Amino acid sequence: MRSKWFFNVLIFLTTSTLVATTSNADDETASPNLADKVAHVTTENFKTEVLEANVPVLVDFTATWCAPCKELDPIIESLMPEMSGRAKVFKLDIDESQEIFTQYGLTGVPTVLFFNNGEVEDRIVSPQSREVYVKYLEGMIDGSSALEVKVALLDEDAFRRDFILRQRPTVLESILEHRPTLLTERFENGQSPLSLILNHPASSRDRRLDIVLSLEEKAEPISSESSTVNPSDLVGLGRCDEFKMLLEKDPEAVNRPDPDGNTPLLTALLQATRLKKDSCLRAVLDAGADPRVKEESNFTLGHAAVLSFDTEIQTELLAKGLNPLRTDQDGRNSLHWAAFYGYPDTVKVLLDYGVDPTIQALNGETAADIVRDARDQWVVMLDDSNTSAEAVKSVVELKDEILALLEPSETETD
Repeated sequence: MRSKWFFNVLIFLTTSTLVATTSNADDETASPNLADKVAHVTTENFKTEVLEANVPVLVDFTATWCAPCKELDPIIESLMPEMSGRAKVFKLDIDESQEIFTQYGLTGVPTVLFFNNGEVEDRIVSPQSREVYVKYLEGMIDGSSALEVKVALLDEDAFRRDFILRQRPTVLESILEHRPTLLTERFENGQSPLSLILNHPASSRDRRLDIVLSLEEKAEPISSESSTVNPSDLVGLGRCDEFKMLLEKDPEAVNRPDPDGNTPLLTALLQATRLKKDSCLRAVLDAGADPRVKEESNFTLGHAAVLSFDTEIQTELLAKGLNPLRTDQDGRNSLHWAAFYGYPDTVKVLLDYGVDPTIQALNGETAADIVRDARDQWVVMLDDSNTSAEAVKSVVELKDEILALLEPSETETD
């Protein structure tokens, strides 16, 4: 059996290119012929077109294989004619101009950089609404800095949520000088930034939590005695004894969702791997957490159960009524996510339970399609001299193992 370390590394490699499907990109699309007029910049002309430009420049770092990039494409394409003469808008294919991608320390696509006078003023690392890009460019055209535009945009709930989850912790710390309440002010629905971070598998989560907790403790220490304490927060922070004390006063809190729809059980599942021995998952289950309670979170309980990396917990939850067929807004169920993350043991548990592997997500993909697409990308990496062949072979073997579970008859006949 492979170690948990192996799968944690695999999750990191898998999710490093995964952009949350709950992004704010709107449905505005460019006319069919706009795509034919897209301006591309390359390593050869980057200095002339971008660094030496006398107007603000937006560069969309993209790739033909990147699914979230396709969500952003029509927005970028529609900006080009609108900004003509006042700002420049380019796309840069990272496979064709990898040097530029590396030079600016980028780690994923799509990423949009804003340049002014040859310097990077800001970056956006996940698709946003068209309005966000327009405000950035219009502000820079009018003489505002990208920082000033960003601080103004942080008044918008959706942008601030995405900013907290996507920006590097060092960026969050730097912006506190300009927006001191960034990580303490509650969102429009009453949810706190702390709860947002605890219920989202963002990168550098521990560092984000450290920053928020240091600010929270200065403002109002988190305690089970507080009238506004979120039981899911206590669970997510590993404060199991305080959670139990809260339940003595309010037993129904064990199944009560927070303003974003996250139940204590969902939070406990998402934090189980991070907290390890300090996890409150067993305390939550023993207190009567009901997996049949319908949460309204962006994460389904089935998705969170997969991320717990514990087949015994998965089996227990299924026995207690967890619905593995419940889908998220992309139409993905528990099996789709187990296949995506590459957990053969969890895939087997779900198949044994009776989950149909031929069920399609909204994009038409089955669990096997998800694994096969990922496998193909790893196979391509075998030709990359900068990649460890042994590491890639291990991942490919893992994908083959999962495919054998999902398509046993096809595998046997090959």
